Amino acid sequence: MRRPALPRTDGGRLLLLLALATAVTVFTATVPLLRDWFDLRVYYGTVTTWVHDGGRVYDYRVPGTPYGFTYPPFAAVVMLPMALVGPRTAIAAALLLNLAALAVSLRVLTGPAWRRYGWYGVGLAACGLALFEPLRDTVSFGQVNLVLLALVLTDCALLSGGRAARWAGVGIGLAAAIKLTPALFIGLLLV
Repeated sequence: MRRPALPRTDGGRLLLLLALATAVTVFTATVPLLRDWFDLRVYYGTVTTWVHDGGRVYDYRVPGTPYGFTYPPFAAVVMLPMALVGPRTAIAAALLLNLAALAVSLRVLTGPAWRRYGWYGVGLAACGLALFEPLRDTVSFGQVNLVLLALVLTDCALLSGGRAARWAGVGIGLAAAIKLTPALFIGLLLV
């Protein structure tokens, strides 16, 4: 089944939303550099050392610090594509991935509002929320928290809606395989 083409008015809204998302991405990439993409540098250094230098995942340390990779091994496997790109491209990809995860999370959390305001309203809200400090810190550290949130929320929405019961737990399972904290939501599956 084909999706209908966007009406002309939606094309203008889409361009405006893309311009706003670009401005928010540039702001987030340049203003809060106090964090200097620290967590992303840990992930990037780990996978590039592992792939290109034959190092071990848990031996890598960010130069000048005692900090290294602490996530489960599956997380390193998921982050392997970073070894194929440079650090600036990894940062850009992380920014876009976090913004997309924020949009997915908003879509799940704003069910009735989505129906009322549509993709445009939720997109504007995502751009606005991306400017708040907790989200900016997640982004400026280069953390995976928003992606994990999107996985857990999507799974919870599937469970609460009674849809796709055979897929129940996949999002929580993936999130827990990347970082152990979301494993707390396995209790939700048992309930």
